[in-house]
Amino acid sequence: MALAVTVGSYAFVSAVAGTKALERVPFPSDAAKISSPWVGDVPSFSEILLPFASELESNHALITALQVLEASRKKQMTVQSAEYADAIRRVRQTLSISPYNPELWLALALLQAQRDPHDPVVFEALKMTYFIAPNDMRLVPVRLDVAGRFDLLADPDIKDLARSDVRLIMTRRPELKPAIVSAFRRASDRGKAALQDAVQSIDPTFVPSLRG
Repeated sequence: MALAVTVGSYAFVSAVAGTKALERVPFPSDAAKISSPWVGDVPSFSEILLPFASELESNHALITALQVLEASRKKQMTVQSAEYADAIRRVRQTLSISPYNPELWLALALLQAQRDPHDPVVFEALKMTYFIAPNDMRLVPVRLDVAGRFDLLADPDIKDLARSDVRLIMTRRPELKPAIVSAFRRASDRGKAALQDAVQSIDPTFVPSLRG
Protein backbone atom coordinates (compact mmCIF):
# COMPACT_ATOMS: atom_id res chain seq x y z
CA MET A 1 0.00 0.00 0.00
CA ALA A 2 2.77 2.42 1.01
CA LEU A 3 4.66 1.60 -2.17
CA ALA A 4 1.57 2.24 -4.28
CA VAL A 5 1.03 5.62 -2.62
CA THR A 6 4.67 6.55 -3.17
CA VAL A 7 4.58 5.53 -6.82
CA GLY A 8 1.30 7.35 -7.33
CA SER A 9 2.63 10.49 -5.68
CA TYR A 10 5.76 10.39 -7.80
CA ALA A 11 3.70 9.99 -10.97
CA PHE A 12 1.46 12.91 -10.00
CA VAL A 13 4.33 15.21 -9.09
CA SER A 14 6.22 14.25 -12.24
CA ALA A 15 3.18 15.07 -14.34
CA VAL A 16 2.81 18.46 -12.66
CA ALA A 17 6.50 19.18 -13.12
CA GLY A 18 6.33 18.17 -16.75
CA THR A 19 3.65 20.75 -17.51
CA LYS A 20 5.92 23.53 -16.23
CA ALA A 21 9.15 22.33 -17.81
CA LEU A 22 11.00 24.50 -20.31
CA GLU A 23 13.10 23.09 -23.13
CA ARG A 24 16.60 22.20 -21.99
CA VAL A 25 19.26 24.76 -22.88
CA PRO A 26 22.97 24.16 -23.50
CA PHE A 27 25.59 26.29 -21.80
CA PRO A 28 26.75 29.04 -24.21
CA SER A 29 30.18 28.53 -25.74
CA ASP A 30 31.02 32.24 -26.12
CA ALA A 31 31.42 34.13 -22.86
CA ALA A 32 31.19 37.45 -24.68
CA LYS A 33 27.74 36.65 -26.05
CA ILE A 34 25.99 34.80 -23.24
CA SER A 35 22.24 34.91 -23.68
CA SER A 36 19.12 32.98 -22.78
CA PRO A 37 16.79 31.45 -25.38
CA TRP A 38 13.86 32.02 -23.02
CA VAL A 39 12.26 35.42 -22.48
CA GLY A 40 9.94 35.91 -19.53
CA ASP A 41 9.48 34.40 -16.10
CA VAL A 42 11.06 31.01 -15.50
CA PRO A 43 8.82 28.66 -13.46
CA SER A 44 10.21 27.54 -10.13
CA PHE A 45 9.46 24.22 -8.47
CA SER A 46 8.40 24.25 -4.83
CA GLU A 47 10.42 22.49 -2.15
CA ILE A 48 7.86 19.67 -2.30
CA LEU A 49 8.46 19.15 -6.02
CA LEU A 50 12.23 19.60 -5.98
CA PRO A 51 13.17 16.04 -4.91
CA PHE A 52 11.21 14.74 -7.90
CA ALA A 53 12.14 17.48 -10.35
CA SER A 54 15.77 18.32 -9.60
CA GLU A 55 16.83 17.89 -13.23
CA LEU A 56 14.08 20.20 -14.44
CA GLU A 57 14.88 22.79 -11.79
CA SER A 58 18.57 22.61 -12.74
CA ASN A 59 17.62 23.58 -16.27
CA HIS A 60 15.34 26.37 -15.06
CA ALA A 61 18.01 27.69 -12.69
CA LEU A 62 20.48 27.75 -15.58
CA ILE A 63 18.00 29.63 -17.77
CA THR A 64 17.49 32.18 -14.99
CA ALA A 65 21.24 32.62 -14.65
CA LEU A 66 21.65 33.12 -18.39
CA GLN A 67 18.85 35.68 -18.38
CA VAL A 68 20.48 37.89 -15.77
CA LEU A 69 23.94 37.44 -17.28
CA GLU A 70 22.55 38.61 -20.61
CA ALA A 71 20.74 41.53 -18.96
CA SER A 72 23.87 42.63 -17.09
CA ARG A 73 25.95 42.34 -20.28
CA LYS A 74 23.48 44.62 -22.07
CA LYS A 75 23.47 47.06 -19.13
CA GLN A 76 19.80 46.33 -18.49
CA MET A 77 20.51 45.14 -14.95
CA THR A 78 23.20 45.76 -12.34
CA VAL A 79 24.94 42.97 -10.46
CA GLN A 80 23.62 44.49 -7.23
CA SER A 81 19.98 44.23 -8.30
CA ALA A 82 17.44 42.04 -6.53
CA GLU A 83 16.94 39.99 -9.70
CA TYR A 84 20.65 39.24 -9.93
CA ALA A 85 20.75 38.21 -6.27
CA ASP A 86 17.70 35.99 -6.79
CA ALA A 87 19.44 34.22 -9.68
CA ILE A 88 22.46 33.47 -7.48
CA ARG A 89 20.19 32.22 -4.70
CA ARG A 90 18.28 29.98 -7.09
CA VAL A 91 21.44 28.46 -8.56
CA ARG A 92 22.90 27.81 -5.11
CA GLN A 93 19.65 26.28 -3.86
CA THR A 94 19.50 23.97 -6.86
CA LEU A 95 23.13 22.94 -6.42
CA SER A 96 22.34 21.99 -2.82
CA ILE A 97 20.10 19.20 -4.13
CA SER A 98 21.82 18.57 -7.46
CA PRO A 99 25.54 19.13 -6.79
CA TYR A 100 26.93 17.28 -9.81
CA ASN A 101 25.83 19.75 -12.47
CA PRO A 102 28.96 21.39 -13.95
CA GLU A 103 26.95 23.93 -15.95
CA LEU A 104 25.35 25.31 -12.80
CA TRP A 105 28.71 25.51 -11.02
CA LEU A 106 30.11 27.46 -13.96
CA ALA A 107 27.06 29.73 -13.97
CA LEU A 108 27.56 30.36 -10.25
CA ALA A 109 31.25 31.14 -10.78
CA LEU A 110 30.41 33.68 -13.48
CA LEU A 111 27.50 35.25 -11.60
CA GLN A 112 29.52 35.69 -8.42
CA ALA A 113 32.70 36.78 -10.24
CA GLN A 114 30.84 39.68 -11.83
CA ARG A 115 29.62 40.70 -8.39
CA ASP A 116 32.80 40.12 -6.37
CA PRO A 117 35.73 38.37 -8.11
CA HIS A 118 37.52 37.95 -4.79
CA ASP A 119 34.70 35.94 -3.19
CA PRO A 120 35.94 32.42 -2.30
CA VAL A 121 32.72 31.08 -3.85
CA VAL A 122 34.04 32.07 -7.29
CA PHE A 123 37.18 29.97 -6.91
CA GLU A 124 35.40 26.98 -5.44
CA ALA A 125 32.60 27.03 -8.02
CA LEU A 126 35.05 27.17 -10.92
CA LYS A 127 37.07 24.31 -9.44
CA MET A 128 33.90 22.24 -9.17
CA THR A 129 33.29 22.55 -12.91
CA TYR A 130 36.72 21.05 -13.50
CA PHE A 131 36.37 18.27 -10.96
CA ILE A 132 32.94 17.21 -12.21
CA ALA A 133 33.55 17.61 -15.94
CA PRO A 134 37.27 18.00 -16.65
CA ASN A 135 36.99 17.11 -20.34
CA ASP A 136 33.63 18.67 -21.19
CA MET A 137 34.56 20.75 -24.22
CA ARG A 138 31.27 22.66 -24.06
CA LEU A 139 32.48 24.39 -20.91
CA VAL A 140 36.11 25.01 -21.81
CA PRO A 141 35.70 28.39 -23.61
CA VAL A 142 33.79 30.01 -20.74
CA ARG A 143 36.01 28.39 -18.09
CA LEU A 144 39.10 29.93 -19.69
CA ASP A 145 37.37 33.28 -20.05
CA VAL A 146 36.27 33.41 -16.41
CA ALA A 147 39.66 32.27 -15.13
CA GLY A 148 41.57 34.84 -17.17
CA ARG A 149 39.21 37.80 -16.91
CA PHE A 150 38.76 37.79 -13.14
CA ASP A 151 42.34 36.99 -12.07
CA LEU A 152 41.41 33.51 -10.89
CA LEU A 153 44.65 32.23 -12.42
CA ALA A 154 46.37 33.62 -9.32
CA ASP A 155 45.11 30.46 -7.62
CA PRO A 156 47.68 27.67 -8.27
CA ASP A 157 45.01 24.99 -8.62
CA ILE A 158 42.95 26.96 -11.12
CA LYS A 159 46.10 27.91 -13.02
CA ASP A 160 46.96 24.22 -13.45
CA LEU A 161 43.39 23.35 -14.42
CA ALA A 162 43.27 26.14 -17.00
CA ARG A 163 46.57 24.95 -18.45
CA SER A 164 44.94 21.55 -18.86
CA ASP A 165 42.14 23.19 -20.85
CA VAL A 166 44.67 24.95 -23.05
CA ARG A 167 46.56 21.70 -23.62
CA LEU A 168 43.31 19.89 -24.40
CA ILE A 169 42.47 22.41 -27.09
CA MET A 170 45.96 22.66 -28.56
CA THR A 171 46.53 18.92 -28.80
CA ARG A 172 43.07 17.44 -29.36
CA ARG A 173 40.61 20.12 -30.44
CA PRO A 174 42.53 22.67 -32.52
CA GLU A 175 39.27 23.98 -34.00
CA LEU A 176 38.66 25.56 -30.57
CA LYS A 177 41.85 27.64 -30.63
CA PRO A 178 39.76 30.80 -31.18
CA ALA A 179 38.45 30.28 -27.63
CA ILE A 180 41.99 30.64 -26.29
CA VAL A 181 42.49 33.80 -28.35
CA SER A 182 39.19 35.25 -27.11
CA ALA A 183 39.98 34.42 -23.46
CA PHE A 184 43.44 35.97 -23.82
CA ARG A 185 42.16 39.21 -25.32
CA ARG A 186 39.50 39.63 -22.62
CA ALA A 187 41.84 38.65 -19.78
CA SER A 188 43.44 40.86 -17.15
CA ASP A 189 47.19 41.48 -17.38
CA ARG A 190 47.81 38.60 -14.99
CA GLY A 191 45.43 36.40 -16.96
CA LYS A 192 47.15 37.27 -20.23
CA ALA A 193 50.55 36.36 -18.80
CA ALA A 194 49.30 33.01 -17.50
CA LEU A 195 47.50 32.07 -20.72
CA GLN A 196 50.46 33.09 -22.87
CA ASP A 197 52.77 31.01 -20.68
CA ALA A 198 50.45 28.01 -21.07
CA VAL A 199 50.41 28.35 -24.85
CA GLN A 200 54.17 28.94 -24.96
CA SER A 201 54.81 25.67 -23.16
CA ILE A 202 52.71 23.70 -25.66
CA ASP A 203 53.08 25.43 -29.02
CA PRO A 204 55.27 28.55 -29.14
CA THR A 205 54.34 29.15 -32.77
CA PHE A 206 50.77 29.98 -31.73
CA VAL A 207 51.76 32.76 -29.32
CA PRO A 208 51.74 35.55 -31.97
CA SER A 209 48.14 34.61 -32.81
CA LEU A 210 47.04 35.58 -29.31
CA ARG A 211 47.60 39.27 -29.95
CA GLY A 212 46.65 39.19 -33.62
